[in-house]
Amino acid sequence: MIRRRSRQSLGQALAFALEGLRHAVRTQRAFRIQLVITGFVGGLLLWLGVPALESGVIILSILVVLVVELINTALEVVVDLLVERNHHALAKVAKDLAAAAVVVAAAGAAIVGLLVLGPPVGAALGVDAGTASRWSRIGAVFSVLVGAAVLWFTQKPTGPARTASNRPR
Repeated sequence: MIRRRSRQSLGQALAFALEGLRHAVRTQRAFRIQLVITGFVGGLLLWLGVPALESGVIILSILVVLVVELINTALEVVVDLLVERNHHALAKVAKDLAAAAVVVAAAGAAIVGLLVLGPPVGAALGVDAGTASRWSRIGAVFSVLVGAAVLWFTQKPTGPARTASNRPR
């Protein structure tokens, strides 16, 4: 039997989406913090007079973070609904992975912001454009390396330690 799709209006769909946004603002501290950062960066873009294309890249990066945060929140709600009182190891893995996606998106947006906003901020502070640009790139590479090092050195070993005797051949 084929079910007929309900025909909700565009207005209804937008109303549901706005209710989801209101829920996120009301209940998700991280989302509210990200909105404050968005406002700060938007003001910085206007104050520095960043060109449209570069502003668009930053705005797109910020929107990616907000979208991933909303998906993370939705996944957490669904996992909580399904698991309820019975904790399950895979539920924790799913929530941890979704949270990791937010962190990766935020780190990427921060690096994009550093690369794009570094030179204009440097110029506003009296640093020549070449030096500000170079330091922005150095800061971006350093951020990636530090993030990779933190991940590498904070990982927990899983399973038995690999030795010469149990190494795969």
